[in-house]
Amino acid sequence: MSSSPLIEVVFEVRFTPKSNFATELLIAINQNFGNPLEIIHADGLHFPSEIKAQQQEFYYIPSYRINYSLFSLLISDGSLVVLKNSLDAQYEGWDKFRNTPLQILEILKEKGKVNEIHRFSLKYTNLIQTDSVLDDLNVAIKIGDENLPEKAKVTLKTEFKDGDIISLMDISSHVELENKSDITGEIRRLSGTLLIIDVIKNSGIRDLENVNTEFLDGLEILHEKAKQTYSKIYQK
Repeated sequence: MSSSPLIEVVFEVRFTPKSNFATELLIAINQNFGNPLEIIHADGLHFPSEIKAQQQEFYYIPSYRINYSLFSLLISDGSLVVLKNSLDAQYEGWDKFRNTPLQILEILKEKGKVNEIHRFSLKYTNLIQTDSVLDDLNVAIKIGDENLPEKAKVTLKTEFKDGDIISLMDISSHVELENKSDITGEIRRLSGTLLIIDVIKNSGIRDLENVNTEFLDGLEILHEKAKQTYSKIYQK
C-alpha cells in the first residue's frame, strides 16, 4: 500500500474474555516488549466485572493503552490491538508491521488463549486529499440513468463475505478530520476522501499443532485482500 494517504493501520485479535485479564496481559506485554513510553489507564477499568458479565461488549473496551515509540497497544479483557498512527512514526511496510501481531500471538500462547481466539483483523484508514471522490477513486455511481455529479458528497459502505473472511469498505467524501499522535502530541488537520478497508478472519485457530503457520497464513490472506481492494479503488 502507498504510504502517502495512509493515516492508521490497526491489527486486532479477539478471544474468549476473562474478568481482569487485561491486567494479566499488561504484565506479560511489559515482559515481552520492554519498557514503554507511557501506560495509560483507559475506560475498560471503570466497568465492574458484574456489568461486563451482563453486557459482553464491555469486555472489549480497552483497559490500558501502552505507547511505544513506533506503535501503541490497546489491551482489554477480550482483545489486543496494535495501532500504528502515521504521525507516531512512518509506516515501514507489511513485512515489518506483521512482526508485532506475531509477538502478540506468542503472548497469547503463553497465557493459554490460542485455542480461544475468535477472530483477528486488519484495518487500513486512508485520507485522500481531494474534493472529487469520482476523479481520484475508481468508483462509478449512477442515480437512474445519470452519473453522480463530480463534486457530490458521497458516503458508501460495502460488505463482502468469502468463507470466513469478511471485507468491509467505507468511502466518505468531503471529510474534515483531526489526526493526533498520543506519542508526540502532534496534531494534523486533514480534508478529503476517507477510505477505510477492514478485513476480518471470522474464525479461530483450527490446527493447534501448527499455530504459527496458520496464524501467519491468515494474516497474509487479510493483508493481500486489503491490498487488492486498495489497488482496485485507488490507482495513483
